[in-house]
Amino acid sequence: MEDRRIVVGADGTPSSADALLWAAGEAQRAGARLVVLHAWDAPGEQAPYAPPAWHDDAPYRHARAIAVLDQAVKLIRDARPGLRVEQRLVAGRPEVALARAARRAALLVLGSAAHHAGDGRLGVVVLSCLRWPPCPVTVVPSRPVLPPPVGSTSDARQLEYAATGDLDAP
Repeated sequence: MEDRRIVVGADGTPSSADALLWAAGEAQRAGARLVVLHAWDAPGEQAPYAPPAWHDDAPYRHARAIAVLDQAVKLIRDARPGLRVEQRLVAGRPEVALARAARRAALLVLGSAAHHAGDGRLGVVVLSCLRWPPCPVTVVPSRPVLPPPVGSTSDARQLEYAATGDLDAP
């Protein structure tokens, strides 16, 4: 059974911010509740492929996770006042936490910075959620910031679009 809930992952990256804003717009359009989830690497829960954390202090990592989630929710509330937003902080691997949270949801939204990697490969979290989707999944690409042509009269408009995605920007 599907409910009117959209789940979006937040990890503090620019591609995550793009996914958050896209998901917020979709939730508002659909009249759905938006669930913003951040999974953090609790002690003993770090993925085997992940590089070791430079700071192994669990309270520090927990505080950092709270800050990432708070920043994500603030971004959405600033962009879409009045949108029903639920925040979830989960200790564990993001692909597992997202799959569990998105069971029976209307949509799972993930950000991807594949074009930033230079080879177009998707990350482990995105691939895992696409391989075993708990519900329909949307992968939102990060907007590339391209330099405008030299001497172009639309330099400011192109930069505004890269920053906001607003085609009607001055």
